[in-house]
Amino acid sequence: MENQAASAKDIKATIHEEWQGAAPLWMKWYEKLSWQSRSATDLVVQGALLFPGQHVLDLASGSGEPALSVAKAVGSSGLVAATDMVPEMLEGARANAATQGLSNMQFKVADAENLPFGAAEFDRVTARFGLMYFPDIHKALTEVRRVLKPGGRISFVVWGPPEENPLFSTMIGPFVKHVQIPTPPPDAPGVFRFADQAKLAGVVSAAGFHDVETAKTTVGWPWPGPPEEAWQATSELAAPFKKMIAALPAELKPAVVAEVIEGIARYYDGHKVNFPAALVSVQAMA
Repeated sequence: MENQAASAKDIKATIHEEWQGAAPLWMKWYEKLSWQSRSATDLVVQGALLFPGQHVLDLASGSGEPALSVAKAVGSSGLVAATDMVPEMLEGARANAATQGLSNMQFKVADAENLPFGAAEFDRVTARFGLMYFPDIHKALTEVRRVLKPGGRISFVVWGPPEENPLFSTMIGPFVKHVQIPTPPPDAPGVFRFADQAKLAGVVSAAGFHDVETAKTTVGWPWPGPPEEAWQATSELAAPFKKMIAALPAELKPAVVAEVIEGIARYYDGHKVNFPAALVSVQAMA
């Protein structure tokens, strides 16, 4: 048990370190990234079945979405608690909320496995691309159920199967030809941890939720700019990806980056890069 606790602590420390440095870059690209990921935000918001006046907890809020969209849906009589492990990311979310004139939000540094809220405080809990990074998923989901009111609802979105998300193979494929990537332990935090709908439904059910529903949806994932910009943004935003870039021998980088951009260009229509994306959503009741 001590080894497991130490391992989880190390994972959280690594995640914190990676995303802390990325926070200013998420602010830099916020507008374009929000536009690109709009379909994922909409899946979360629609799945939550939001109404004015509700209190909602958003996990792993990053630079603001979907918490900002949720705040608009619950209106001035509602409240959204935006949370993240990285204070610098939440400062970006706070700034974006101020820019959009949203006053029905609070911002708290929080670990999903130890939420700083009382029991039955929230009508809904939402998360977009956060669930797969919680080291102890059962503990996190148990905490989520604790802070939900009886009959409360969760709405989460994660990445679907890697073979249906060419964004990743296009960006990473040329690198893995030259950089060895260690095989992660089973169920380690990672992008495609819950790409399997049955696995996702299983962990949610195991935490005591009922009426669990999952769905895989293919959406557009368009970057509003040329391939070179899409590459630059991804290389800056995807914090764990930076280790792979750093591990590539310097003399190989120009050719590898050129290969990446060539791959991105296959999806470019002259105005935007039109990647498709497979997403998995889950809703359930407490």
